[in-house]
Amino acid sequence: MGGSLMNQSIDWWHGALDSTGEHDGDLISRIGELNLNFGLTDDWNLQVNMTGGNRTMNFPGIPNIHHRDEGRSGLASTKVMLRYLISNRDFGPGDRLFLGFGLSIPSKHTLKEDPFALGKRGLDHTHFDMSEGVYRSLSEIQFFRRTESPFIIGAVSRLEVPLAPSEYGYLPGTEISVAGMTYWQGKSVLGGMPYFLATGQFRSEDYWNGNIAPNSGSTIVQTGAGLMWNVSELLFSLSIQAPVIFKTNMVGEEMNVDSRTDVWISSLSVRKILDLSWLFSQEEDEEEPEHEHEGEMDHKMMDMKK
Repeated sequence: MGGSLMNQSIDWWHGALDSTGEHDGDLISRIGELNLNFGLTDDWNLQVNMTGGNRTMNFPGIPNIHHRDEGRSGLASTKVMLRYLISNRDFGPGDRLFLGFGLSIPSKHTLKEDPFALGKRGLDHTHFDMSEGVYRSLSEIQFFRRTESPFIIGAVSRLEVPLAPSEYGYLPGTEISVAGMTYWQGKSVLGGMPYFLATGQFRSEDYWNGNIAPNSGSTIVQTGAGLMWNVSELLFSLSIQAPVIFKTNMVGEEMNVDSRTDVWISSLSVRKILDLSWLFSQEEDEEEPEHEHEGEMDHKMMDMKK
C-alpha cells in the first residue's frame, strides 16, 4: 500500500490571440495517488491506483473568454493493472522483469464541450479538468537490474490507448511514457539513498467531434533526482524534476503563437508492505510456509504521473 502527493507548477505565457493581447499565468496542480498492490500468487499481482486532487489557474490579467482565475477538483481516474513476474532474482546480481496489462477508468470530472468551438463563437471556455473522460487500455513493461556495483538501474515503459471518444466527443491521443531510474545503494545524503531519473512522454493528436484539436500532441522530456528513506517499516521518497524538452499546448492556444512554459515538479510518496496472508489462511493450516523476500525492488517501481 502506498500514497504520493505531486505538486506541479507551470508558469506560462503566450502571444496575442485576439484583441485581448498577450496572456500569462500559473497553472498549479496538486495531485494525490493512493496505490494498493495485492499479491495474488508468487508470479501475479493486482494493482489499483486512484488519483485525484485539484488544479488551479491563477490569471493576473483581465478575465476574458480564454483565461480567468478558476479551479477544478475531484477524482481523476482509477487504474487497474494486472502484472506478471517473468523473471526475478531476489538476492545478489540479477534481473526483475514484469509485464502488465490493465484499464484506466475515468471520472466524471471532465470537459463537456469543445473549448475550441466555444472560443470561435466568442464564448467563455476552459481547457483543463481532472479527467479526460475516456477509458484507456494500459500495457506496461518494468525492468530492473542489480549488478555487483552499488547502482541499481531500472526502466518502466507504458502504452495508453483510448478505447473510444468520451460521451462529449473528446478523443485524446495515444500516449507512450518511458522512465529510466538509477539508485545509488550504500550512498547516504541527508540520511537517505539518492536516486536519479529521466522521463519521457510522447502523445499523438487529440480530436474533438472527429476534428483534430489545434496544436495537440506533445513531447515532454524531464530529468530529476531524489532521496529515499526507510523509517519504521515505511519507505519515504522525495524528488524534484524539471523539463529538458516541453512541447505541449498547456493553455489551449487555438493558433500558432509565440509561447513559453516553465515547469517544476516535486513529489513526496510513502509506501508500506502489509502482510494480509492471514486473511486467506485456512483454519486447519497449522503453519505457514516461510518466504524470504528482499522487497526492496517493489518499493522502487515508479509509475509516471501525468
